[in-house]
Amino acid sequence: MTPKPGLFLARVDTLPNPGAIVVDFAEGESRLSIVVTRRGDVIAAFRNRCPHAGYPMERPDGRVVIQEGRFLVCTAHGASFALESGDCAGGPCNGEALERFAIELRDESVFIA
Repeated sequence: MTPKPGLFLARVDTLPNPGAIVVDFAEGESRLSIVVTRRGDVIAAFRNRCPHAGYPMERPDGRVVIQEGRFLVCTAHGASFALESGDCAGGPCNGEALERFAIELRDESVFIA
């Protein structure tokens, strides 16, 4: 499933700084899970799937692991990704990156662009 332009993801004031949240969507049989990250003034959105093994990034209890206030960590294998860019920063992701979605900020809210 590909997110449609204008899809609401989150209000900026609900995003931990630094940190991330997971937002899930369903349309019929299709499912989409997006990780919305924030570090300072930089907000980004990525498909919630580790490129290394295809697992969701969050823990089974829904929490997202942030390391050193800079990295999103895949809880399955420990791969870490920069909050701002989604680029692999260490672990078994080996030069890969999270799939990034273009976003826009409007009225203190985050939307798919």
